[in-house]
This record gives sequence, structure tokens and C-alpha cells, in this order.
Amino acid sequence: MLIEALQKYCDAEKRLWEELNNDKDKQYFIDNANVSEATLLIEDLFRYIRIVVPATFELLLKIDKDAALTFIKKYYLWQDLANYSDNRVCDLKMMFTDIKNILGENELNKILKSKKFLPVNKRNKKVKEAIKFALNEN
Repeated sequence: MLIEALQKYCDAEKRLWEELNNDKDKQYFIDNANVSEATLLIEDLFRYIRIVVPATFELLLKIDKDAALTFIKKYYLWQDLANYSDNRVCDLKMMFTDIKNILGENELNKILKSKKFLPVNKRNKKVKEAIKFALNEN
């Protein structure tokens, strides 16, 4: 029945959110995950369950840097963000900060200077705020 499926989904999402925000669970995942399988699962979360992006992008950066950078470029920087909700643009604040904190400011600057980072996105007020926040975050 649909009501049972919805309840299972809500329970699973709550449990997932709790584990994504538990440092021990995240570290265990980073240390033990099958990288290719985990990368695919995280990418599916990004595509289908928007609420978990903040907690999962950090994990993806730590287990598969290339997949994380490809994801942010493909779904955020190479598409005109004016066509998306503010939530999607606001995700960039956290994503840019994670890139800087995990991979370093040089890696963040490479992304910000990429020729494929659409100029229209660079002029987007929220994107500018996300960049400024990440660069000033210690």
C-alpha cells in the first residue's frame, strides 16, 4: 500500500539523515565504502533527494574527488542556474566551502576560474555570495 511505502521512505530518510550527520558513521563510510558503488549511490541521492546534498557532497569529495568535481560542474556550474530554485544555488555555498576545506583553496580557485563555469552563473548574486563565503570561511 502507498501509505506503508511512504512511511518506510520517511523512516529510511530520517535514519539516513541521522547517519549522514554522525561523524563516526561518516568516517566508517569513508574508510570502508566500495568507492564505485558508493559514488553511484551518492550521485543518485543528489539527483533524487535534494535535502541530503549538504551532508553527502562532503562524503563524495572524500571518497571520489573526481566524481564530486564532475558532479558540481555538470549539475551546477555548466547549467544556467537562473532556471533553478534558490535552494540549488544555495547548495553551492556549502559545496564550495567543502572543496576549499577538503581539497584546498587552490582546487576551489581552479573550479572558479574554469572556462566552463558559465559567465551567467558567475554574475548570479547567490553564486557570488557562495563564492565569497567559501573564500572567507576559515
